[in-house]
Amino acid sequence: MFSQYSQTRERHVSTGKTHRRLQRQHLIRNFRGAHRVAIYNEAFIPLAGKTHPMLMGATFKQGFPEIWQHFEQVFNLAESTGQASIVNDMEMFVERNGFLEEAFFNGNFIPLRGDTGKIEGFYNGVHEVTRAKINERRRIMLNGLHMPSPEDKRRLTSHVIPMLKENPWDFPMAMIYKVDDTLPGPCPLVLRGNIGFPEHHPLAVEVADISSDVGLMPLMRKARWKMLTVPVDESFDGVKWSGFGEPSRHVTILPISDPGRLYGFLIVGANPRRPLDEDYHQFMQDLGTKISSMAGSILNAEETRKREASLQRELADRMRQIRYMAENASVGMQYIAVDGSLIWANDEYYRLTDHPREEESQFPLSFMDVFIDEDQAKAMDNWKRLVQGESSISTEMRLKRMFNPPSGDPEPAIVLIHSFRVVEEGRLKSLMAFTTDVSAFKWAEASEARKAAAAQEAKRQQEEFIDFVSHELRNPLSAIFQLAETIITSFPAPDGNAITQSQLIDALNGNIDNAKTILMCAKHQKRIVDDVLTLSKLEYTMLSVSPLPVQVPELVDKWMKMFESQLLSADITIKTRAHASLDSLNDDWILCDESRVQQIFINLMTNAIKFTKAESRRQIEVEFGVTASNPRESFSKDIKWAPNHREVEDLTEHPEWGLGEPLYFTISVTDTGIGMTNEEIKKLFGRFKQANARTSIKYGGSVSTLSTSPHWTSFQAGSWLYRTCKTRKYPTKS
Repeated sequence: MFSQYSQTRERHVSTGKTHRRLQRQHLIRNFRGAHRVAIYNEAFIPLAGKTHPMLMGATFKQGFPEIWQHFEQVFNLAESTGQASIVNDMEMFVERNGFLEEAFFNGNFIPLRGDTGKIEGFYNGVHEVTRAKINERRRIMLNGLHMPSPEDKRRLTSHVIPMLKENPWDFPMAMIYKVDDTLPGPCPLVLRGNIGFPEHHPLAVEVADISSDVGLMPLMRKARWKMLTVPVDESFDGVKWSGFGEPSRHVTILPISDPGRLYGFLIVGANPRRPLDEDYHQFMQDLGTKISSMAGSILNAEETRKREASLQRELADRMRQIRYMAENASVGMQYIAVDGSLIWANDEYYRLTDHPREEESQFPLSFMDVFIDEDQAKAMDNWKRLVQGESSISTEMRLKRMFNPPSGDPEPAIVLIHSFRVVEEGRLKSLMAFTTDVSAFKWAEASEARKAAAAQEAKRQQEEFIDFVSHELRNPLSAIFQLAETIITSFPAPDGNAITQSQLIDALNGNIDNAKTILMCAKHQKRIVDDVLTLSKLEYTMLSVSPLPVQVPELVDKWMKMFESQLLSADITIKTRAHASLDSLNDDWILCDESRVQQIFINLMTNAIKFTKAESRRQIEVEFGVTASNPRESFSKDIKWAPNHREVEDLTEHPEWGLGEPLYFTISVTDTGIGMTNEEIKKLFGRFKQANARTSIKYGGSVSTLSTSPHWTSFQAGSWLYRTCKTRKYPTKS
């Protein structure tokens, strides 16, 4: 209570009233008089601090000169208005707990009137709000530590240090260490930021392992998984303490960690004007939890960004590799829009197809123009099928670009195209196509097919030739066997009568004729063997035809001698007659290849004898003649002509055949054999096959058709004709 007194009684009364009031208040002071003389109770003594007891009876300005300018206005306002003035969150420093403590108070200044009604002093009631004020300041600071977004690329230090600097009273000093796994050591730590440490301070070690003893590493080892608070020692000398400018009495080491993972440490100096009470420890726990969460989030975001960056690099590398592979691939690649526009194609595609590279040539479906006109409809159909939903199509197409094969004329290049849909989120986005040049393969495939066909044909001709030669060799061999047996049995058998000279002469003459026939058959066989030995004439159609002049009647008589013994042993009646056409000729000499015509006759007679000797009526008629006109016009309409399966050269046009009149030598053989049905006739000129299976069983042999004879006939500008019926009453004419 500060006052000025003029009367002793009044002073006594005033003093007594004030004393009673001071006893009832917890923390009260009165200011009396114009000089604001202070009177206070015991509860106010801690607040008075070092000014007690001098403050008692002294003026406010004397006791609190540092805040007088603020409170002078409060006194004046209350005195002028006569109303109480209120002061909130007034900061005071209280000497308690052995040090000057930061405190906050709320108070009021109520005017006190004397008996005259004049304001003679002020009543000041004070309430401490330090805990609420400090906790609010700390809460605001914690709330300012926002959880960083995934896009925020700042380090933890950039989030924490600025917020600590905004509250220098609670954080006069700070350090942040981060675990750096890229460095060697069990747990390498890197200093990321600090408050108050000058450069090169012994405690501000830039890089060290937690297992070392430099700087604050020993303390961090102890606080690795649990917060640690220790007193400040002389090692902190030289630190520029912020806030009150006083050294902290304690430092707290907070591990920044998640369960099982250490991110780093936060070392902070405690408020030198606040006690290490329960609120402080809770504040440190909350701060450590918040920063650990932020560190985990930042690290996860950083790792995510690193993974994304790594994936992006990997993807970019793969894309470059794929692009490089595509650009240098041996197949053409296309990327086509849904409207048919060519989005991209590699160099091989342009090379394979000759598609123009200019932009003006890149109109929708321009790739269709590379196909030949005949294949464009097929290409458009494939395109529509893909667009309408078919997943993939593989097809061969012919290009306008020509392919030059190793041999032969150029032909359209052939490509194999595999195209497919590119679908994203269920929608068709584009189409892709791979184009492979298969021209060489297709040409080789066709060439191999041609070679295989040629080889098959060569094999067929070889087999046919062997069958033909075997057949031709066998026919005269049969005559040789028969004639040899005739010669052996020609000597007259003794019957008790003497053998006459005429009988011996007849037998000898007969044997001479048979020997000549055997010699003729042997020559015929030698001619065939000579042809076989000529390898360049392996295919029988290349065998030579050599014309020689012959007399037709003598030629036929000579042939008939070959079959006399066979006809006699089979009891077959043979009739030979000349056609009336011979009478119209001035001369019976003609020019032909006797050996080749003989082969034809041998084939006819051999088959006639074979299929007649088992019949009850055994008769063969041979008719020969010569005509100057086309023989087809000389026969009836029911005669059938054997087909010529090959186009052969007419050898009679060659010079060695002379300049005489062309004639047609005709031979017909009619037998009383079994005949043939229409189905069997179709096999008549096949390659040495029986007309039916029973024929081989009944008549023997495996080659009894007439396949070779039409060929020999066609070589000499002739034809074969035949007429047959399935009967035993009428003869079969061929």
